[in-house]
Amino acid sequence: MKKLNFAIVVVMLLSRIVFAADDILIKPSLSNVKVFLRGAQLSYFASVKVDKGLNDIVFTGLASNIDRNSINVSAKGDAIIMSVVQRFDYLRIPEKTPQIKMLEDSLDSQNRSLALNQNEIDVLKSEIELILANKNIGNEKVGVSVAELQKMAEFYRKRLSEIKNKMLDLSLISKKIQKNIERIQNQLNELNSQLNKPVNEIVVTVSGKTSGAVDIELSYLIYDAGWQPAYDVRVDKINFPAQLSYKANVWQNSGLDWKNIEIVLSTRNPNVNNNKPELYPWFLDFTRPMVYREMMKAGAVAKSVASDAVMESKNEAQQAETMANYFEVVETQLSVEFTPTIKYSIPSDSKPHSVALQEFSIPAKYEYYAAPKLDNNAFLVARLTDWTNYNLLPGQTNIYFENSYVGQSSINPATTKDTLTLSLGRDQNISISRDVLKDFSEDKFLSSNIERTFAFDIKIKNNKKSAVKIIVEDQIPISKNEDIVVKLIDSSGAVYDQQSGKLKWVVEIEAGKSISKKMVYSVKYPGDKQIQGL
Repeated sequence: MKKLNFAIVVVMLLSRIVFAADDILIKPSLSNVKVFLRGAQLSYFASVKVDKGLNDIVFTGLASNIDRNSINVSAKGDAIIMSVVQRFDYLRIPEKTPQIKMLEDSLDSQNRSLALNQNEIDVLKSEIELILANKNIGNEKVGVSVAELQKMAEFYRKRLSEIKNKMLDLSLISKKIQKNIERIQNQLNELNSQLNKPVNEIVVTVSGKTSGAVDIELSYLIYDAGWQPAYDVRVDKINFPAQLSYKANVWQNSGLDWKNIEIVLSTRNPNVNNNKPELYPWFLDFTRPMVYREMMKAGAVAKSVASDAVMESKNEAQQAETMANYFEVVETQLSVEFTPTIKYSIPSDSKPHSVALQEFSIPAKYEYYAAPKLDNNAFLVARLTDWTNYNLLPGQTNIYFENSYVGQSSINPATTKDTLTLSLGRDQNISISRDVLKDFSEDKFLSSNIERTFAFDIKIKNNKKSAVKIIVEDQIPISKNEDIVVKLIDSSGAVYDQQSGKLKWVVEIEAGKSISKKMVYSVKYPGDKQIQGL
């Protein structure tokens, strides 16, 4: 009994320490969030009535993982901010979320159904025991006629059958209820594990010059949030501009649902090293094992510092609006921010939630492309120009052509090309073949050298009802040794790039017509050697 009283006293003392009588407990409402590529800044506002003198204002109900170095507090009013402290409260019981309350109610209902089901099974079992206990219908003095025996047997069979079938049905229902209980309990365990974490609190000590209201703004950074750029490119018809939808996949696991607030998306990433790179002295010396190892260590450090530093046509009457209609783009000194003009919500579930940021109509040039050495199909290609003017970030692109999904590509603004090429798919109405011309292909033995001639016939047929323009590319090998001589003999008017070895034909083919291009080249090399890659 003494031990119990002592424990109660300890708990009371701890409670008085943690929940001081003069603490002003505030659960501020989230006013806005700025989401970075990795991380998010959560901002709050609260108007607090303080007394003259020292006041400890405790902000509770905050996110789970706070970067304490990022906590920023400002106040307006006749008071002085004395200190700001972040702490964990292990004694305060956190408030249950509506989802937990709903699951607990569902669990109680399922447990009640299971108990009622079990009660009915027990009653049926008792009825079976009662029937079996009274199965003797005669004795030594009183006999039983055949008709009575048949009648009783029929009763037993019918009633026991009904009871057994009913018990089977109830057993199956019980299994379903138990599975529901198990699923609900597992979900509750997961949510309660997050709820049972210590409460994150920020204590702001304010010295009031007079009694009155003080407006406090609080913000801090978390890393359990972020967003990734993604794109949709839609082409309804050729000879029309392509529609580019700039989207953001926003996720967060802060422990708080961001409900109906202003959520700004920023291209900044506070999680990377923001220290400027430094150039260290670059020494040259003859190799010595110890010196080499020391230089390697210094080089690794310098490399680590450097690597940390790198890193219009729309039918408005028929199409529903998206969030892209409600974002304003602001270019700051170091980043681009997408600020919404309406509020929206992102739940704390770690799942990506797609938000449309901007929509562009980009000029596009459409043409067919084929590389028959690799694939005997013609591909419709869209070449987007001026795409570098839209503050895009690297990301995956979903491509849609004629309202059908084609596949994925990628956008990389770091490239120096001013044209973005997207493949819209194969056109089966254009057939292409690449056949060896045996009459032109031969091997010649010239004293100590061998000269091999290769010849191909490339045929393109347009089975469409309209003329098409198609780019056809092939290639010849490139020599990396002066003893290997590659010579282009016939290219049928192709544009030849000696550095890459590519041949390029740009041809226009009328409907139902075909065209052929011939490619002949030779390779001469010493007969006592073998060539790799031929």
